Amino acid sequence: MSSSDIVSLDDNSIVINDLPNDTEAAIRYIKTLLPATLNDTFKYPPIVFIHQLKDIIHNETLINKELDILKNQCKIQLLTIGVSDTSSALILYEDYVKYTLNIYPENCCVKKFLNIIIPSIKSFLVEKCILRQQFKLQQYEITELINCGLLLIRNQESYWVSFPSSGSFIKRYNEGRKYIIQIIKRRKFQEILENDLEVRCAKVSKIKELGFKYFLHEIKGSEDIIFNI
Repeated sequence: MSSSDIVSLDDNSIVINDLPNDTEAAIRYIKTLLPATLNDTFKYPPIVFIHQLKDIIHNETLINKELDILKNQCKIQLLTIGVSDTSSALILYEDYVKYTLNIYPENCCVKKFLNIIIPSIKSFLVEKCILRQQFKLQQYEITELINCGLLLIRNQESYWVSFPSSGSFIKRYNEGRKYIIQIIKRRKFQEILENDLEVRCAKVSKIKELGFKYFLHEIKGSEDIIFNI
């Protein structure tokens, strides 16, 4: 490592390459918006949507470039929310492992999937032949991963990478998002002050489970609505 790779600050060395890029910093910020328990665990995995990042950074080219870097560094796991061949969300790899092992702490198939398969494929979908030939998985192991929620059937020959309780998370996300958009669409000009919207949503359970700001960044990033501040 050259001297240019290190910054000295109060006699402590900071490796620049270890510092988060803008996109990773935005990912970690979005994660803080999700309500956590006293044990710093989440009811749902800390999923981050690509649209949320767009609302924070406002540079789609930079986001895509830095997401590729994070993916190649095995820092994130890309996901598709629903049944689409487009990556619409992600989760930090460390959170993906922590959340999954908290549910399946002794499952050998799950551990192999998290420690070997996911870091190798670096994708949100995987071909069945890859699982069988490259990773030597038997059909019962693939079935086990499906039952654990880590694989979703895409077709007879491939799977989407998923996470435990994905159906419950997607249901809550869709309900909360729909509720907020309906409030806005009922307005005369389909516009509302952000503060007024937050007050309307403050006591709604389907919003509180994931957090108002969490929904807000995603909806604004998707450019589905207009906010007056």
